[in-house]
Amino acid sequence: MLDNLIAPAADQVLKVTELTRQIKAQLEERFTQLWVQGEISNLRRQSSGHIYFSLKDAGSQLPCVLFARDAAHQSFQLEDGMEVLLLGSLSVYAPHGRYQLIAKMTVQSGQGRLQVEFERLKKKLSAEGLFDPSSKRPLPTLPMRIAVVTSPTGAAVRDFLRILKRRNYKGEIIVFPARVQGKGAEKEIAAMLEYAGASKDFDLAVITRGGGSIEDLWAFNEELLARAVATCPLPVISAVGHEIDTVLTDYAADQRAETPSAAAELISSLAIEAEQRLEQAQINLLYSIETHIHNRRQSLDRLQTKMQLIAPARQVEILGMKLDDLENHLSQSLQTRLNQERTKLAQQSQKLAEHHPRIQISLAHQALGNLDQRLGRAAKVEAHTKQEHLLHLQKRLDNSSLNATLRRGYAVLKNTDGAIISSAKNAQNSAQLTALLNDGEVALKVLK
Repeated sequence: MLDNLIAPAADQVLKVTELTRQIKAQLEERFTQLWVQGEISNLRRQSSGHIYFSLKDAGSQLPCVLFARDAAHQSFQLEDGMEVLLLGSLSVYAPHGRYQLIAKMTVQSGQGRLQVEFERLKKKLSAEGLFDPSSKRPLPTLPMRIAVVTSPTGAAVRDFLRILKRRNYKGEIIVFPARVQGKGAEKEIAAMLEYAGASKDFDLAVITRGGGSIEDLWAFNEELLARAVATCPLPVISAVGHEIDTVLTDYAADQRAETPSAAAELISSLAIEAEQRLEQAQINLLYSIETHIHNRRQSLDRLQTKMQLIAPARQVEILGMKLDDLENHLSQSLQTRLNQERTKLAQQSQKLAEHHPRIQISLAHQALGNLDQRLGRAAKVEAHTKQEHLLHLQKRLDNSSLNATLRRGYAVLKNTDGAIISSAKNAQNSAQLTALLNDGEVALKVLK
């Protein structure tokens, strides 16, 4: 038995890496999204932007790391000795076999509970679509009656009214008094907001107060008021605190203003822009009217000119001018036709003179003389050609005659009957032959 403990089986032995992996899996699966409170110590900032520190209390300390991407979104700087509340999850750094908290969000401990509640409500209401930008209503172009829900004695409403007066806002402001701080304040604000919306006499609602701590502004983070803002029938501006303050009504409202003064500037800007648009519309209307009148006057002038053109006296004048034009055109046409006829007459006279009998006889005599000359020349040429051809034929005949052949040394053999001998066999059959030469005949004796 002791041997078994000292020498365990191979499958019972864990490598350090395997053991660390199992511990890591157990811790990271169980400890996710937890809040831990403690004091910061041994804070160390790396050039990469990561922040390493320990979170401790009287009994223990916990290694922590805040990576650069999360550190950049924190609203305050971490310092040694600072009491904080951390949101994160446990992780095991295997190379050192050490567990640590990977922090995602840091909250100063004095505000921790309310900040956590703020984040919880924000996440809840956002998931319900209460803050959906697509549900936001546009502010009225020219709000003339505004319901302001606030403390009537606070500095916020005085700043609000002062800015509107300075910017010449001409609408009506009705203050609905309500507490803006303390227990139950959110119910008063929600009730006044509901009352203003139900009256249907207002164009816009504003909820506002000055700055303060998260505890002072907490009424504007209550779920009841956030829902009242989101469901108010009037467009709502939330102008709570200073620029750095953000409350849930800012997300639920149709428009957030960073301060009460900013809300007044926004409203008066809408009025100023509306006045400017109205002035521009007046300018455009006047221009349109003047342009219309100008166009109508031009049309009237054209009609008057047209009336003058079609008036009877004017028509007579126009017809007189047309008659003059026709007369001129007729005169020109007659003169042109006369000239054309004269030209034709001259041409016909010329043709008639050319075809007179005396002219034709004279031309015929000339043609006959020409033909006679041409005939004489042709007869001479033809006689000369025939004579030369005759001489040529005579020469060919002489060259082809028997005498010409005999003169070249040839002879014609004849038998006693005078028949021409054309072969040696015929010659042997004859006892005597006669040879006809150029200058006479010679008797020949045939030897056999």
